[in-house]
Amino acid sequence: MDTPEELARAFHVKQEMGLGGGMLVTNPIPEEYSMDADVINKAISEAIEDAKRQGIHGKETTPFLLAKIKDLTGGDSLDSNIQLVYNNARLAAKTAISLCDLAKN
Repeated sequence: MDTPEELARAFHVKQEMGLGGGMLVTNPIPEEYSMDADVINKAISEAIEDAKRQGIHGKETTPFLLAKIKDLTGGDSLDSNIQLVYNNARLAAKTAISLCDLAKN
């Protein structure tokens, strides 16, 4: 599925069939905000190794990794993550509008 309308239609049909549960939607970061794969992958690997060395686990893991990756990328990963959140919100809003339109008909 490539459009909010297609996502809405799939979810609408799922509901009409009485199927429970949600839908997993993957939405890539806009190209202009993506990071070089080698840079981000290296930062992620280093952050994971650092977390292991420091014994970070459980609910502390995600905040630790995000902060460490931000430091290792000079803040670029934070900018990319913010743009990813914005892009996800745009897709969700457009999909919700399409779902409302389907529900009206």
